[in-house]
Amino acid sequence: MSQITVRQATLADAASITALQIANIDTWTRRDINGEDAPADYKDLMLFERWQNAGPWASLEMCAVHLANLLRGSDGIPLVAEVEGQVGAEAEVFIGHEQEPFGHHINLSRLVVHPDYDGIGLGSALITYVHQIGEAIRCKRATVAHGDLDAALYEHHGYRRAHVGQRYVVTAQGGRVFYKAGELTQFDPSLISGWHMPLGRYQNARQEWDRVPPGFWNSVPQIVEPEVARLHITITGQEAYALMQQDRSELTRLHVYLWTRRPFNNLLMVVLRDWAARNDYESLAVFVWDYMLPQIEVEMQPDGYTQHLYVREL
Repeated sequence: MSQITVRQATLADAASITALQIANIDTWTRRDINGEDAPADYKDLMLFERWQNAGPWASLEMCAVHLANLLRGSDGIPLVAEVEGQVGAEAEVFIGHEQEPFGHHINLSRLVVHPDYDGIGLGSALITYVHQIGEAIRCKRATVAHGDLDAALYEHHGYRRAHVGQRYVVTAQGGRVFYKAGELTQFDPSLISGWHMPLGRYQNARQEWDRVPPGFWNSVPQIVEPEVARLHITITGQEAYALMQQDRSELTRLHVYLWTRRPFNNLLMVVLRDWAARNDYESLAVFVWDYMLPQIEVEMQPDGYTQHLYVREL
């Protein structure tokens, strides 16, 4: 049996990580003149088009930028698993400090294995290593936000399905509420340590915060093309930060990411809807986990996007 080694990734691994990502994409596409996805050759795609297909790992240039951001101290940890010196799998984790039901946890946000190395235990080796990191820094639990994509693997390692999350569409609407929504000018992640993230928490609150600082993808202008507002919201009894990001395909819709000092209350939803209406948007897209739904007193329509959260106590 070949020996498997797990270690932290470095910038020198960018090419290998890009190669394993490319190997996992069966068909590459680009938008035609009618706005429809049409098959395309990888070599003919621009950086932005590669990013649309498979994220920052889809090209060497963007993968190197992404890794550099993780390695500079963003609370994200990139890991690789090697077989005889060859990178065959990659994982990324973020450490979170939130209120329950998450608490101090380690979130496995990405796990990708090269097809040539499938079935020899690289995924299991990375998961075991992630648990060791979590235990070493005394995390309460490990989480996987897309656990349903490989449920058998995570269940084998002691995970259980804990929550279901869905994205909903909410109509923008003016509301009678007094609030302040100034521009957010500080981007230190310690600002949200121990806070709640009731809306837009696809991975964990710390990882989503990396969407907030401006300028990260300025080298690829098409990625930052949609309008973005970064807000510091104050309202009676509550303080919050919000990222309002324009939908790429529906320009009158905003995707909402919300961090709150105290538990969510519906005045915040009134504020978000009012701010959107005042800025000429028609709707909001909000991703919500099931434990939050009873606290949201507004009509919402699911848009079909769903995630399953798997949790393992450490």
